[in-house]
Amino acid sequence: MDDITLQLRKGNTQVIDADISKYFDTIAHGKLLKLVAKRIVDKNILRLIRMWLKAPVVEEGQDGKKRYKRSEKGTPQGGVISPLLANIYLNVLDRTWKIKKVQQRFGARLIRYADDVVVLCKGNTHRVLKGIEGALGYLELSLNEEKTKLVDAREESFTFLGFAIEVKKSSRTGKDFPLVRPSKKATEHIKAEIRELTCRKNLALPKEVVVNKLNEVVRGWTNYFYYGHCSRDLSRVKGFLDERVRIYLRRKHGLKSRGYKAYPYRYLYGNLGLYKIPTTAPWTQAVKAFGRR
Repeated sequence: MDDITLQLRKGNTQVIDADISKYFDTIAHGKLLKLVAKRIVDKNILRLIRMWLKAPVVEEGQDGKKRYKRSEKGTPQGGVISPLLANIYLNVLDRTWKIKKVQQRFGARLIRYADDVVVLCKGNTHRVLKGIEGALGYLELSLNEEKTKLVDAREESFTFLGFAIEVKKSSRTGKDFPLVRPSKKATEHIKAEIRELTCRKNLALPKEVVVNKLNEVVRGWTNYFYYGHCSRDLSRVKGFLDERVRIYLRRKHGLKSRGYKAYPYRYLYGNLGLYKIPTTAPWTQAVKAFGRR
């Protein structure tokens, strides 16, 4: 993410937000195994990987009968080795970028994590996009035309790894800066998880069990999204978490009130040990620390 903000600060605000169509389902086994063989010489390991790729997948038809399906393409999503193989396969795109000196010639910075790809440029976006399509064509992959977008980050946001990113003008200094915050989809996802854990079906569970599970889920989400300008979004998630825990306790103990007096903040965080989501972005803490020097 630091690389993206650096490129945006440099003025590379023309963004190719590339979406590879059905990536994990369309990786060609033959090409993948040749790429793996360049890195692994142990024939037994290569044989195991080949067997793993060729293993049939059990599918249940509309008639309820189970069928075994084999395919010459794709890696099982969720498989322990799938992310590694996916990275090896798309490393061809990284090497092509370097060999053809795309960044030096067009000022186009490729940033990739597995199959999540964005390119930040000052211009030439259509030409660079054609090059990406050519490299993916060699790999028997294609871009999803509906989801792949050319974005001017000064006018609209784009998403990468769950973050919404755009360039805004500071009301204080008048200068442009990269605004990075959790995407709406990411925020709705954590709210859905909180709602699920605090719903009526869990009322029979000890409240300590529910709170421990909430802490596990919310702490993980917060640690990931504790970056950039996250203060407002973290504050909203914290307020939602507080309210949902009170609703859960109210229902569990049959209270008709809103629960603010029965379950104040000191009870939620002191007695129950609910994880307290930070509501100020990390950069604000650094500014305060610097100001005290």
